[in-house]
Amino acid sequence: MPKESVLTQAEKASAKIEKFIFHIIIESELNPIFLDEVDLTDEQLDFFRLQFLEAAEGTQFDFNDNSTSEVYKNCEKIIENPAENFFSTSKDLTASFKSHHKKNMNDGVFITALVSINDNNNLIFLLKLDNRKVFEYKRTGNKAILEEIKNTFVEDKRSIQKLAIIDVTDYYKWDVLAYDRSPGVGKTISDFFRNFLVVHEKETPTTLTTNTVKAIREWAILNRTNLDPTQEPSSYKNRVIDYLNNCSMVDFKKLIDRVIDDNDSTRKRKLKKSLKEFLEDEGLYGQSFKPSRSVLTASQKKNIRKTAEGIKIEWQGDANDVNIDIPNIANSNDGLYHITIKTREIKVVN
Repeated sequence: MPKESVLTQAEKASAKIEKFIFHIIIESELNPIFLDEVDLTDEQLDFFRLQFLEAAEGTQFDFNDNSTSEVYKNCEKIIENPAENFFSTSKDLTASFKSHHKKNMNDGVFITALVSINDNNNLIFLLKLDNRKVFEYKRTGNKAILEEIKNTFVEDKRSIQKLAIIDVTDYYKWDVLAYDRSPGVGKTISDFFRNFLVVHEKETPTTLTTNTVKAIREWAILNRTNLDPTQEPSSYKNRVIDYLNNCSMVDFKKLIDRVIDDNDSTRKRKLKKSLKEFLEDEGLYGQSFKPSRSVLTASQKKNIRKTAEGIKIEWQGDANDVNIDIPNIANSNDGLYHITIKTREIKVVN
């Protein structure tokens, strides 16, 4: 059964670049300059491996139709026989990428790489890198040697324009993880990049918004004994709703920073790590989308707890704001949860 999640930490750690080539794109030239070979040092391989790991947290897409996507067919050809097809097919991918770009394009290189996961599953990594002195290369005929990588990805992200990781093996439920530095207002990737890949978002912003709130709620309940004892699990759900109501595009790193509000630095670090791993397993972490605020309704904000005796407690917002205290763990003396509700009045409803 295909995996729902993005790449796990263990899969990222096992990622290895098996084959690598780039071809040079010059905006004023009709066709790319094709290379037959690129020599990389171990340090340079590590540099590009880091770019792969960054892309592994991109937005999830599916191909519109495998039969009409040149990218899918070319990637499938590489996976079927890497030794025979990798270099020739990388030229087709580069030419297709350049032909889809109808406006001015910065000079740079288009990289195709074959990346193995756990020495077994193979993925295709595509990357457009602009000429910004992140690298220098020397050409000798159709062979290139990278002379120097002057900055790491973290130090100069401006050179990284478009990245995609492609799975044509059905190992994952998604087909493509993609990142675009300049997608346009309210978009996850540019129209040009979308048309090149022939993809659509795997899930709508409405579904992603709903699933994000649901995931935070489930994580908080599952980990309630590890949470700040002064915070009821609903506090974490309330903070994610607040984040979604006030951000223009979801950034899961910032979301986690907002959700985990804890004065204990050790516990805070552990909770942030736990939540990140949970969101990765849910296939949410790393996705970028414009939150759909229409689904952040009163029912989403409602919290319901039911005791073993069948008593229901319902409220909206933060439990402390409505004078409810529900501990995350049972009392050590009697093994019971001591729930406190303070109110000015009690009405008989039924």
